[in-house]
Amino acid sequence: MKVFLDSNVVVSGIAFRGKSHAILVSTFSSKHRFVLSEDVHREATEVLRRKFPRLRREAQEILSLIRAEVVPAKDYQSRLAGFPALRDPKDAHVLAAALAAGCDLIVTGDRDLLEIGRIEGAAIASPADALRILHE
Repeated sequence: MKVFLDSNVVVSGIAFRGKSHAILVSTFSSKHRFVLSEDVHREATEVLRRKFPRLRREAQEILSLIRAEVVPAKDYQSRLAGFPALRDPKDAHVLAAALAAGCDLIVTGDRDLLEIGRIEGAAIASPADALRILHE
């Protein structure tokens, strides 16, 4: 299974223990393939540096340790306008990148995205639900 991780999952997984952390740890030993987008990588770096001063210097290094493919923005830019029903247009990059990369599962803590549930064959799940799916 190919799994896309949203920035809120990455940040929570690095800054706190819990379900998101368990997902990040699973990138090292899981049979599944994990994916981030260029935008998610940038956003996670910025949030870690801004909101978690203790991680400011290490943010980029920590992100580089996560075993995940990073999808370049050029690979999903053309899909960004394809989600007019989104309440927050800033969420479009998550869906566009995940679909462009052929992901089966999108893991996010974003309520607006979670309400969609499934898009073009990709399930959208919370970290807790994603852990259950990944361990089936």
